[in-house]
Amino acid sequence: MTAALPSPLLRAALLTTLAAFIFNLETVLVKCLTEVPVATILLARTLGQIAWVLPAWGREGMGLLRTRQPVMQGLRGVLSFVSWGLYYVGFARLPLATATVLSFTSVLFVTALAGPLLRERVGRRRWLATLVGFLGVLLVVRPGVLPLDWPLAASLGSALGGAGIVLTTKALARTERTETIMLYIGLIATAGTLPLALPGLAWPGWTNLLLLVGAGLLGPAGMHLWITALRLADASVVAPLSYVRLVFAALAGALLFAEAADGWLLAGAVLIVGSAITITRQGSR
Repeated sequence: MTAALPSPLLRAALLTTLAAFIFNLETVLVKCLTEVPVATILLARTLGQIAWVLPAWGREGMGLLRTRQPVMQGLRGVLSFVSWGLYYVGFARLPLATATVLSFTSVLFVTALAGPLLRERVGRRRWLATLVGFLGVLLVVRPGVLPLDWPLAASLGSALGGAGIVLTTKALARTERTETIMLYIGLIATAGTLPLALPGLAWPGWTNLLLLVGAGLLGPAGMHLWITALRLADASVVAPLSYVRLVFAALAGALLFAEAADGWLLAGAVLIVGSAITITRQGSR
């Protein structure tokens, strides 16, 4: 007798948890890099994106570049370039748990922008959850107590850019294939990164090189797992599971980098994650 396959819901849950672990591992590798410019890290990520779609390119060649929305593809690529760069600045210089919590605010920005940009109807419950989530941001950032310095601003800017990525991807998904979208992201982001990375490009050493290759490939791998999970189950079921990444981040920060999460961060995390889950479930309904 052949063993029964796990249900689609269970497979989606396992893939989501694995994606959360991989995304966290990517940021751990970034924090382990020594004296490597952010532009070099970003270049590794953009090249990793291209490497991930090379098998599809081998099968289809130039046909993979066919698109009905070239302008939107360009905007999506630019947003990825900006958001990823800010993302690595935040994770390289902030505690893992803090940067992870702030990255979750992307859902809040999506809700705030969906109405005016996509003309989506956003009900009162989603607006209330969004406001609660931004209150959580204030608890994490604590204006007047913690300096609103460049890494904090970069993390919030990355989340805002991530919201733009979600909105443009929604528009592209109506006509474009996933592989085509990923290829354009890699090409455009690489073109934007090269002028920044080339002047400071130098041999990083074998350890840093291995870390860069790992981080560059883990990002698209996590993205692929997340997309596959969404095809197996509804976003309202899958999305809350992704917040297990905060547990991975807190454990990695404490065990590897001696980072401690204080009460303000935990309280803010509860509000941000809770509001994001509420928004996801309300949007699904």
